[in-house]
Amino acid sequence: PTVNEIWEQPNLFEGNVLTVAVNGSIAETFYQKNNFYATTDIAVLRPKFTFNKFIGLFIATIIRKEKYRFNFGRKWGYERMKDFFIKLPNKNGQPDFEFMENYMKSLPYSSSL
Repeated sequence: PTVNEIWEQPNLFEGNVLTVAVNGSIAETFYQKNNFYATTDIAVLRPKFTFNKFIGLFIATIIRKEKYRFNFGRKWGYERMKDFFIKLPNKNGQPDFEFMENYMKSLPYSSSL
């Protein structure tokens, strides 16, 4: 068999999203600025709100802090993700995206992100 017959064909996704590993390094999370290819071992999280790289990097860090809850025997698959809540800074009961963005911009070397 050829490589293409063995491996699943990866899908092309638009950038400005988060990716979370659901297999291997479970819950390892990254902000993807550009378009990219991914297999089913990666969950692609598309925001339903105004999103930019600073907010993406903030949320990716928060998700990574939750990875201790998951391991090979307790993977963070799609079904668990649906019921999982991450704690974000809030203002009047809504996520405070302005705070997240400003916080990331205030960090040393943030202009290099």
